[in-house]
Amino acid sequence: MKGKYKLAILVVVILLIAGFMIFAPGAEKHNNIAIAGSTSVQPVAEKLATTYMENDSVDKLTVQGGGSSMGLNSVKKGSAQIGTYSSKLSSKKAGANVTQTQIATDGIAIIVNPSNNVSDLTKDQVKDIFTGKITDWSQVGGSPGKINVITREEGSGTRDAITKVVLDDEDFVSNAVVQSSTGSLMQSISTDDKAIGFASLSDLRENQVKKLKINGVEPNDQTIKDGSYVVQRPFLFLTNKTPDNATQAFINWTLSDEGQQIVAEEGLVPVN
Repeated sequence: MKGKYKLAILVVVILLIAGFMIFAPGAEKHNNIAIAGSTSVQPVAEKLATTYMENDSVDKLTVQGGGSSMGLNSVKKGSAQIGTYSSKLSSKKAGANVTQTQIATDGIAIIVNPSNNVSDLTKDQVKDIFTGKITDWSQVGGSPGKINVITREEGSGTRDAITKVVLDDEDFVSNAVVQSSTGSLMQSISTDDKAIGFASLSDLRENQVKKLKINGVEPNDQTIKDGSYVVQRPFLFLTNKTPDNATQAFINWTLSDEGQQIVAEEGLVPVN
């Protein structure tokens, strides 16, 4: 009998300890989530993370940039639970163990200095400018002057998207000035009346640069959604094939009405 009593007491103690662990303050919190990658996706990812942490029990949700290539590599290496990527990603490049989830669609604006009198280019003209076939603004209806091409570094998702969508995988002109962030690229264009470059629509600052129509179509939510504005790309969350529960819950929330409302507020086109 004594043995049975001892066993019963032991069971009660174990249950009490288990109950304390379940209901203790903070015990309901789950894993940290690290997000890394595209600097274009970074602002919306930060807003999503901040809002999610206010309403959910995740311990910590961090977001950093570094470029789309870093986002993919971080997931492959396991140093981030979510990698952010800002252009189409082939299954071959992603690898068999990476899952892609599109969270938004982004238009990429072709931008010039506000004083530039050019307001509309064809997609082919943009390609010829970026690849060095057109070198003077007078060749596209502008005031005479050498065109200064400003681009992003290799590994940038925005540059990758422009290379695929506009340049048909050709290279940028060899004398293009390379900037390591969208902010520095726009700053260069804002101080150079002969410059041209590109940036996410969601990153544009009023009056700092001028966005051009492409094929007569102005970039905005409606023209991106209906596909008439052709220079656009997906914003992706990358994870391994079996993300942990906390990571999957955050992605599911991002695709919910609440998450997609934040996407829209950040100047992007929701996917849901």
